[in-house]
Amino acid sequence: MRQAQSAAISRKARSPEASELRLTAADAHCPVREGEFWTARQRQMHPLHYAVSYRASFKPELPDFFIRRCLDEAHRRRAVVLDPFGGRGTTALQANMLGCRAIHNDLNPVSLFIAGARSHVPELATLEQRLAALPIEQGASFSTEDLRRLGPFFHQQTLAELCFLRNALRSPEAQEDHALRYIGMTALSRLHGHSDGFFSVYSFPQISILPAAQERNNRRRGLRPEYRNLRQRILKKMRQDLQEELPEAYRRSARRNRILREDAARLKPLRTGSVDLIVTSPPFLDKVNYLQDNWMRAWFLGVEDEAEERPPTVTQRLSVWQSFMGRVMSEMQRLLRSGGRAIIEVGEVSFGGQTLNLEEALLAALPGPDRYGRLLAEEVLINRQRFTKLANCWDVTNNERGINSNRCLVLRKAQ
Repeated sequence: MRQAQSAAISRKARSPEASELRLTAADAHCPVREGEFWTARQRQMHPLHYAVSYRASFKPELPDFFIRRCLDEAHRRRAVVLDPFGGRGTTALQANMLGCRAIHNDLNPVSLFIAGARSHVPELATLEQRLAALPIEQGASFSTEDLRRLGPFFHQQTLAELCFLRNALRSPEAQEDHALRYIGMTALSRLHGHSDGFFSVYSFPQISILPAAQERNNRRRGLRPEYRNLRQRILKKMRQDLQEELPEAYRRSARRNRILREDAARLKPLRTGSVDLIVTSPPFLDKVNYLQDNWMRAWFLGVEDEAEERPPTVTQRLSVWQSFMGRVMSEMQRLLRSGGRAIIEVGEVSFGGQTLNLEEALLAALPGPDRYGRLLAEEVLINRQRFTKLANCWDVTNNERGINSNRCLVLRKAQ
């Protein structure tokens, strides 16, 4: 069985101690503000934000807070907001909701598909008509390997219907068929989960667990995959996600988005000084295996080989992560206009037997001034909140275990 693997960057030299790679906010003369700056309540923004779950994504309230704070309303229509580690596209989508043009960058082709589908959302009536015209129930053939990998999750007729949609999405015409791509994104969000609204037998909703783990779950629960009609579930989900009308600001700005697949430290297609605001969250060392977590989505989109060619940068070495992020911040320094800001959301991770606040590693890696200007550490903003039931899935308890806060380093470009 194909098993997606994260690429770990390594160095032969021994890593310095963590303390040598950290700089506190006080040492950097950077003020710290702490509190609950946005709500801890779930699903308070437009339902389109929750159309697809994605591991390690932040709440849309985070980019909403910083876009409103850093860009006045009159400026937003002209503003460009960048997320170099785009994930499921939360920054880009909320930027569009507020009237800003967005640039979404990520190495994972699953991320690029989601961002593209949410940049061109047809009216619900158009989507319903397009779905009705798809002969999904006729299904399509699947390979013995597909059955071996996916049989623990799906009834064979469900799998045949998935293969029909998979083939449709891979056709040359699909690139310009925005309705089909949005339908495909909705199907992507329903692949596996723990209720009847998903296509699979009872499984984990946020990540694609491996087939052997699903087989164990089935035996433990005494389950066998039963037929789940794709059309009915896609239609219900689309109506749920588009129950609120999309604002005109979104319609106007989203069609001007750019979607890139570049190294975040070298965004060559973007002009110097062309970005007004950056809101992003990089990988937290090796805490998330993005490829393995999305293996079934990559299969459905037919991009498994593409994903493994350029895997996300994940490392166990703090010094390597810090060096990479130093290059990323140098690129931010180039791209931001004078006075523009970059917000880098990180968190608390367990490292070397201690809790490491990653903004300290970022502060120590800030680039010096160059011909593009200089990035100044303006503040560290720590958003603490009471966790809701979703956190229980990850064994996170309030302010005791797991990543307990959004730690946002705010940088400003000065000439």
